[in-house]
Amino acid sequence: MLELKVESLGKVEDWLEAVPSKYTKKNYKAGVKRFEAWYSKSITTLIGSPDASNVLLKFYVYLKNEHCQNTARNQTNACVQFLHYFKTNVDLPPYVWTTEVSLKDHPMSIEELRRMNSLANLKEQLVLELGLLGFRIGDIITLKKSDVNLDAEPPIEFNIRARKEGTIYRSFISTELRDLLKLYLPTVKGEWLFDGQREGTHAKADTLNKIIQSLAMRANIKLHGHLHWHCFRKLIMRRGTELQLNSWAVNMLVGKSVHHSIATYLTGADLKDAFLRLHNDLQLKAVQSNGLVSNLERELGIVKEALTSVEKENMTLKVRLENLQGSTMKIESRLDEYGELLASWVESAKFTDEEKEAIRRRWNIKEFTQEEKQWTQEVMTVMTDLQKEKGHLDEEDMKEMKRRLKPLLEKREKAKESQ
Repeated sequence: MLELKVESLGKVEDWLEAVPSKYTKKNYKAGVKRFEAWYSKSITTLIGSPDASNVLLKFYVYLKNEHCQNTARNQTNACVQFLHYFKTNVDLPPYVWTTEVSLKDHPMSIEELRRMNSLANLKEQLVLELGLLGFRIGDIITLKKSDVNLDAEPPIEFNIRARKEGTIYRSFISTELRDLLKLYLPTVKGEWLFDGQREGTHAKADTLNKIIQSLAMRANIKLHGHLHWHCFRKLIMRRGTELQLNSWAVNMLVGKSVHHSIATYLTGADLKDAFLRLHNDLQLKAVQSNGLVSNLERELGIVKEALTSVEKENMTLKVRLENLQGSTMKIESRLDEYGELLASWVESAKFTDEEKEAIRRRWNIKEFTQEEKQWTQEVMTVMTDLQKEKGHLDEEDMKEMKRRLKPLLEKREKAKESQ
């Protein structure tokens, strides 16, 4: 476990007291610990040192060989911020400050949020609606009931100071968010919008992260990376770009800093139009009077899937029945042929009349009519004559037999048709 050098403790704690966000404090402290473990000296030895930039550049290169760009940049920045606090100039190349697009986070979509919202209770709906403001999670969990004004007509201006950068969120409360808050606020006992486990405390960031992760699981959403609160901010920034909104306007809505040379000219800028365009694009379902979203759409989708499945099964069954019917007809036709051959054999064989009758009863063979007996006798005559002429019958002889039998077969077919 990494620890700060003893000689660094006092100055690091002094510096961190000036950092407003406890999450930023945690990250800064981890970066300094990592630096001192690599440097084997206290970071305080670089205060006022002309070699500070070179040392930190080497530290960045070391980190880059071990980690991704974003981690290397963040941990180097922690050391830079410490030295800046103690008036030590650090000048690093621009590539140190570049940001790589992270592929570790799930690319949240509004369609997924709507599915989650359809399963959400009142508190969970409020969490999703607040997420779509694009505020940092540290500023959401520290919201107080007194921070929201529900008396005006939406969109209601909602300006609070960001704890991390000290910037102002220039956002708005929509009609949907106002209606949710009116339902939710009477259920809250303490001063915080989201109470913590201990009385008088606010909820932890992990509480809200677990809420959205639980909703995603219940909505059967397949995740492609980590799902956490920051995914909301990424969604807002991405949709703002896709809607071709002014990047400065989007930055101000989500509390990101705007360069001071530009911020001067944006004082008093009306961001209502940008907010409404974003809100209309990322709008969740309307709230019911009981604080739940109707599940009708989801249920209709389930019924539709079930009907489609039944329809496919019916089609498969129909094909199988048609194939079975065709096979049955073939079998019946074949049985008729075999029955007729068997009957012909009985008639032509040298059995007594009693023997023939016994065979017919045993095998359920009908007795030939007089015409059928005559036809059978004629066929046997042709076959017997050919046998006498040729002796042993080969393949050519069989062809000759078929030729001689052809007139008799035609006569037989005509007799059947006339019946």
